[in-house]
Amino acid sequence: VDIVLCLDASGSMQALDFKLDDEPVSRLAAVQKVVLDFIEKRELDRIGLVVFGTHAFTQAPLTSDKGLLVNLVKRMEIGMAGDKTAIGPAIAVGGKRLKDLEAKSKILILLTDGRQTVDGLTPAEAAEALQALDIKIYTIGVGGTEPAPFAVKTPFGTKIIRQRVDLDEETLMKVAEIGGGQYFRAVET
Repeated sequence: VDIVLCLDASGSMQALDFKLDDEPVSRLAAVQKVVLDFIEKRELDRIGLVVFGTHAFTQAPLTSDKGLLVNLVKRMEIGMAGDKTAIGPAIAVGGKRLKDLEAKSKILILLTDGRQTVDGLTPAEAAEALQALDIKIYTIGVGGTEPAPFAVKTPFGTKIIRQRVDLDEETLMKVAEIGGGQYFRAVET
């Protein structure tokens, strides 16, 4: 199986609504932990990484080198691709990585906490293009429905404020449906 993971590194991924070892962590840190576990379990599959924010780019082409993938996921930073969210372009970049490969199964997994905030290719248009290439798409919405806590630096130190992050579940469900996959919601339990 060839798998491309499209990981959101936009500014909203700094929301602190997840916990690891009872300590609040950013959404990105929680996603990194889950992705690292996923990579370790996929012994025989090739995996590629696409990182997106305002822009989408290939962080790693498909590879069986789990050490490389683990290192690249650990080094991800919020905002490394810009603060906005380019879901359609991320799907397109991931599809480009998978389209010409001879694999038993080609899968794209998209993890995001938002909605598309850039102009251009829409998530549904990108999903339709991948459907034509027989690439299955799974989407994962990250975060809760309540305003999320963010750490903000002020002249008086770091302060926690709450902001709404608009998760577009309707679009993520539609993308998964077009792509013949499923939509999942990842929240702190």
